[in-house]
Amino acid sequence: GILVKITAGMDMAIGEFEEVGNTVKSFASDEATVVVGTVIDQDMKDKMRVTVVATGLGGQNVQRQDPPVHLVQHRVVGGDIAPGREAAEGAVAAESVIQEKSARVGNGNLDYLDIPAFLRRQAD
Repeated sequence: GILVKITAGMDMAIGEFEEVGNTVKSFASDEATVVVGTVIDQDMKDKMRVTVVATGLGGQNVQRQDPPVHLVQHRVVGGDIAPGREAAEGAVAAESVIQEKSARVGNGNLDYLDIPAFLRRQAD
């Protein structure tokens, strides 16, 4: 990739910006990503400074290979699971915790909220 920073005064025309970008792109590979940005410096009049940062010079194109993905399925034997559905590991235990906590909330007793959440989690 190539990063281009153009520093110029307020008198820089848009055509000059495009000319710098097109010049850099003409030297770059077709696959290169070219990013061009500007900085306005009030002290620069009739001047322009171009900074170019390029990566991957002289390097070979390396084909990136994603690691293989293995599908793992967990089956729960003897649960309240609809046919054709599978439960994730720990789903049964999580469901009982959710039911317990919703029972505390469902009965209108909100006193447990006076205890900070991190202490409640430690007690669970």
